[in-house]
Amino acid sequence: MSNERRQLSIWFLVGIILAVYGLTIIGSGLYNMAHPPAQVRGAYLHLDLWWGLVLAAGGALLLWRQWPGKNSA
Repeated sequence: MSNERRQLSIWFLVGIILAVYGLTIIGSGLYNMAHPPAQVRGAYLHLDLWWGLVLAAGGALLLWRQWPGKNSA
């Protein structure tokens, strides 16, 4: 038995933050899709959904790559 203490990578924590922010923005985008804002230019593009997906995908990628206990080569 070794008393080796494992530390979390900062990128794992950044992945958690990006994933949470992405999911929150996706939720906001879905709400705005159901209840469109009045007189907002470009609302038809649903940029909040797109950026939420980008953030969630980036967070998921970081979580997958930096998962604790995964062998790093």
